[in-house]
Amino acid sequence: MSLPAPDPASVRVNVIGPFSVTAADGTDLTPLGAKPQALIAMLALSPGMRRPRRWLEDKLWSTSPEKQAGASLRQALVKIRGAFGDWSDALEAERTAIGLDPTRVQVILRQNDYEMPRELLEGLDARDPEFDEWLRDERTRHENRHGNAALHRPAGLTLMCRTQVRTEAMPSLVGEVLAERIGDAISEQVRAWRHAGTTDGVGAEIVGDLDISCDMIETAEGGRVYVRILHPATRRILYSRLIEVDDVQEILGASARVSAIVFEAADWALTALPATLDRARPEAQATDLQRRALTRMFSFQPGALREADALLAQAHEIEGNGIYTAWRSLARTIQLIELLEPDREALIDEIQELNYSALSEAPNNALVLALLSQVRIMALGDAAGGVDLAERSVERNASSGFGWLSLSVSRMLAGEPSQAMALSLRAREIARYSPFRHWWDLYHCITCVANDHSELAIEAAEAAVRQAPFFRPAYRHLVALYAQQGRFDRAIKIAERLERIEPGFTLDRLVNDDTYPVRTLRTKGLLDPVRAML
Repeated sequence: MSLPAPDPASVRVNVIGPFSVTAADGTDLTPLGAKPQALIAMLALSPGMRRPRRWLEDKLWSTSPEKQAGASLRQALVKIRGAFGDWSDALEAERTAIGLDPTRVQVILRQNDYEMPRELLEGLDARDPEFDEWLRDERTRHENRHGNAALHRPAGLTLMCRTQVRTEAMPSLVGEVLAERIGDAISEQVRAWRHAGTTDGVGAEIVGDLDISCDMIETAEGGRVYVRILHPATRRILYSRLIEVDDVQEILGASARVSAIVFEAADWALTALPATLDRARPEAQATDLQRRALTRMFSFQPGALREADALLAQAHEIEGNGIYTAWRSLARTIQLIELLEPDREALIDEIQELNYSALSEAPNNALVLALLSQVRIMALGDAAGGVDLAERSVERNASSGFGWLSLSVSRMLAGEPSQAMALSLRAREIARYSPFRHWWDLYHCITCVANDHSELAIEAAEAAVRQAPFFRPAYRHLVALYAQQGRFDRAIKIAERLERIEPGFTLDRLVNDDTYPVRTLRTKGLLDPVRAML
């Protein structure tokens, strides 16, 4: 007997790739925590979407006493109802059984033609051996049922990295290295394959989605390199810049100045990509979602951070790239630090799950390593793990502003503020053309505070608020730094500005709330001068 078709207010449970629950209007209903998510998943994949309570307890709390398992199940149901909100009646709880209303719930079991093949309930770990066994069986059944029906899907962007040398004195290796570094920086953020060649020789017949070329000319002062990123199908130039170098080692050694060009070129290309590629392609869709998400994430606004997380989850569903999971991990970390979510313990659990999932999905992606390093340090307190990931990130890509920033943050935590300062300067120089450079300005401000360089800290914080006028963390530091210098009139104006953009902010909270996110200011005693303003 066929089930009734879900009505327009249905709840959609996606079990392909990362688990998620959404309403028909796009509202995210996914509960926090692996256990509540696993509970919904098991119901969604069960006959009639219903199971006995004791069966569920055995699968999720197999090592707990029966009474404790029952209490844990009830707690998970409370979390699910809270996440479902207006759709909570889709969950049915009876004395002996739990179920989902099949007239209200739709289970998504298939992928569209453009998605990369994904695993059933990818990354979901309920930390119970009985659940693990159930999940293995379900994945085998799903593969037998749907695996053979998978369609051929596009493998990602094709990046053609070319070089042309105009004089014999300039080695072609220089242009090849620079072009491939730009291609590498692009492929860290979108699924892509790089091809090498020259503009008029080997590989010239290959037409890629993006053509990255480095045209090299010798001059009396050294040399010039013309960098250009072209979309061959439309002949649209996405990026171009002429670089003058005194010594080719500046390029081969990945100097901060040349790295800034690599960082900028990749950023410009990625920004233009959604409007350049066919919108039906997953790379265009996912990159568009990612760029929109980053704009919202780096605003630090509560609603924008939640929206960023949802956009990144959508990007991951479309393209299945671990970079989107890493960005989500960082977005959730910002929410944790900014005290924006009520259930702190559940949020930490989710951050940890996202962190491990991203590392599993993209273990060799330098940007993923950099982002996860910051998360390990700031949210999970894993200093050793953060240092290891940061070092690996910089080794793989010495042109990434994110990599050098993560290394700076790790050195700060290791009690090496002077070394952190030098690394932060390099990171900030590389990211100077980024639309999100206030992120680097903020951390440079914090590093300057740690090194007792108040004027430099003020300079960095002021740069951050010029770039992002609603960037609250920079204003917090300016209040304390101006007060330290006795510029109380200026500190009061900044505090008034902060009151307008951060609901609940008060000077008393800044000074006396130990959970408020100004740890370095507190450690260095820079909150004491603010007491004079109370």
